[in-house]
Amino acid sequence: MILTGHIKLILLPNKPNKLNHRKTLYIFENIDMSKCIIIVTLLILIGCTKTALVEENTDIHDPYRIMNTIPEDLQIAVAKAEMFGAEIYMQDIAAWVVTDFLSDNGVLGRDKRLRGWVTEHADKEMTSGRMIVTFVGDIEGEFKGLYQVATQSGRVLEKTYQAHLEGFELTPSQLFMFKARQTALKSEFKPCADKYNTAVIKFNDEENNYNIVYLLAGSVKHGEVMAGGNYRLIINESGEEILENTPLSKSCIVLQKTEGVAALTLSHIVEPTPNAVHVFLSLLHQVPIYILTTENKITWKVDGNKISIIKI
Repeated sequence: MILTGHIKLILLPNKPNKLNHRKTLYIFENIDMSKCIIIVTLLILIGCTKTALVEENTDIHDPYRIMNTIPEDLQIAVAKAEMFGAEIYMQDIAAWVVTDFLSDNGVLGRDKRLRGWVTEHADKEMTSGRMIVTFVGDIEGEFKGLYQVATQSGRVLEKTYQAHLEGFELTPSQLFMFKARQTALKSEFKPCADKYNTAVIKFNDEENNYNIVYLLAGSVKHGEVMAGGNYRLIINESGEEILENTPLSKSCIVLQKTEGVAALTLSHIVEPTPNAVHVFLSLLHQVPIYILTTENKITWKVDGNKISIIKI
């Protein structure tokens, strides 16, 4: 259906995790309504996922690039993969450097109450790139915060470090995210590694709030790229009920990034597009990944948080 005239006005707020850094009024005229719907859906998706950027490694997300280069039925999946993958990367880096910081300060080996951590953005607008990592412990049967510190651009901000030896009350968001993490780790899945890391993303579909939890197989050797054994779980708002549990591969695939390797290759049989973990792995290992999705015979290039189709 073709509509003419000023059919849709979208005012984008002044946030760097939106399309650009300036307030822009987009006016769509004389366009295919189906395309307009895709644009609006992608814009809504960006707002609802609250995904931020890592300045050094990720690009500003551009749904118009996706709309113009990706088949219409795959656009939402690609948009989610790019944005969620960047968010997983931010959370993983923050948790990694804080874990090292607490280990260096003797905390991890000393405090037996610790049960894990939750990572979130320091500001609601998510424009600063600053993350807060809260290490959570079990105190008389209740989850409470014990240690908290901020990070920015992969560095611990040591002056923000706080130790609460008696524990402090978690916010509802922190508690629900942590419970979702624990629920995911206790779920039934086939492990491909002795250690699993997690990332928890709050998601709102305009009707309900969910926790999307990624279980990420941890590597133990330098150069190992854990392309298999990863899972995506959708858990209810309170963090206690699993709504979906999706394996993101059929086997324990381990790729090797050796010195001089310019790119990695992978066949993907469980989805028609690359997913957020592929984006995360490309960002983490700083290497492009070429992916053949066997369902539709499309060859994709995942280069950081940018997914594109390769014409062969």
